[in-house]
Amino acid sequence: MISVPGERELAKGVRQKNVWRKRRRLLATCLLWLSTPILVQAAENAAPGTEQAASAAPTADSAESAPAPSEQAAPAATSEPAASAASASAAPTTATSSAPEASAPTGSNELASEQGMKETPAPSAKEALGPKTGLYFGIFGGAAFGMSNGVGALDSPPLFSAGGRAAVGTAAVGGIQVGYNFRSIALDSAKSYWLQPAAQFEAFYLGQATESGSLTGGVAGKPGISTNQFGSNLNMGLFLFDGVAKFVTPIGLVPYIGGGIGGAYLASSGTSFVGPGGADLLTTGSYAQGAFAGQGLVGLQYNLSEHWSLFAEYKILYIKETQFSYLMTSGNTMLIKYPEYYNIAIAGLRFNF
Repeated sequence: MISVPGERELAKGVRQKNVWRKRRRLLATCLLWLSTPILVQAAENAAPGTEQAASAAPTADSAESAPAPSEQAAPAATSEPAASAASASAAPTTATSSAPEASAPTGSNELASEQGMKETPAPSAKEALGPKTGLYFGIFGGAAFGMSNGVGALDSPPLFSAGGRAAVGTAAVGGIQVGYNFRSIALDSAKSYWLQPAAQFEAFYLGQATESGSLTGGVAGKPGISTNQFGSNLNMGLFLFDGVAKFVTPIGLVPYIGGGIGGAYLASSGTSFVGPGGADLLTTGSYAQGAFAGQGLVGLQYNLSEHWSLFAEYKILYIKETQFSYLMTSGNTMLIKYPEYYNIAIAGLRFNF
C-alpha cells in the first residue's frame, strides 16, 4: 500500500502531540505528588482562621501550572484525599479553640453584672431604732422658769446691809450640744433593751431673766429698818459637760437621765436699788461676772430613723451665788450677791453620725 505524503505528516504530528500531552501530565502529577506533604503540614500548623486561605493558595498555584482543564481532572482526584485529611485534622483544633471563646465571656459577664448590681442592704427596723454608737449633734430651744432666791446687799462706810428674796422671771433658752454614745450593754438575752452611756458638751443662752424683790436692812449702829426695792436684768451663757445614761427600747423610745457641771457667764444690766425716799442709790451701767454652774436632767428621745431623732428634756439649773460690785451715786460700792435657780424645759433635734 502506497502512503500519501500528507498522511505521513499528519500521523507524525499526532504522535508528537500525544507525546507532549503525556509529558505535561507526568509533570503535573509530579508537582502534585511533591506538594501534597507540604499542604498537609501547613494545614496542621495553620490557625483556624487561616486554614482555608492556606489550603486555597497552593490549589490555585497548582491550577495555574496545569495547561488545560481536561488535563487536571485526574490529578485533582488524587489531591482530594490529602485535602480531606488536612481539613479533618484541622477540624478538632477549630472546635476546641472556639468553644471556650463562646462560653467564657457569658459566665464572666453574668458574674460581673451580679457584682455590679449588688447593693448594700438597708438596715432593719430594729437596727434603725436601736442603740446609736458614735458621735451626735443636736440643737434645742425652750424656756427657763426662775425660782425665788435670796439676795444680799452690803455697803460701807457706814456699814449698810440688807437682805431678802427676789423673784425671777421667765427667760428664753436656745443652744447646741455635741456628744458621743459609747458601746451599749444588752439588758436581756433577746438584745431588745440596752443600757448606753454617753457624754456630751452643751452650750446655751438663757436670757433675759428679770430679778426683782424687796430687801430689808439698815445702817449698823443706827435704829430703824428700811425697805429697799431691788431689780436687775440678767443675760447668761452656760457651758456644761454632762454624763448621760440612756435606756434604749425596741420601739425607738429612749428615756435617759444625767447631770453635768460647768460655768456660767452672767451679764447684769438695768440694775436698781431704790431706797425709802424713792431715789435710786446705784448708777446705771452694765456688769459681768462668771460663776460655777451645775445641772441635773431627765429626757426622752425618739429615734425617727438610723440618723435622726427628736428629744424633749427637763433640767434643773443651779448657778452659784454671784457677787456684783455696783457703783453708787454716793461714790461708794454696793456688793449685791445672789444665786440663781431655774427649771428649764427644752425640745430639740439630734443627728447621729
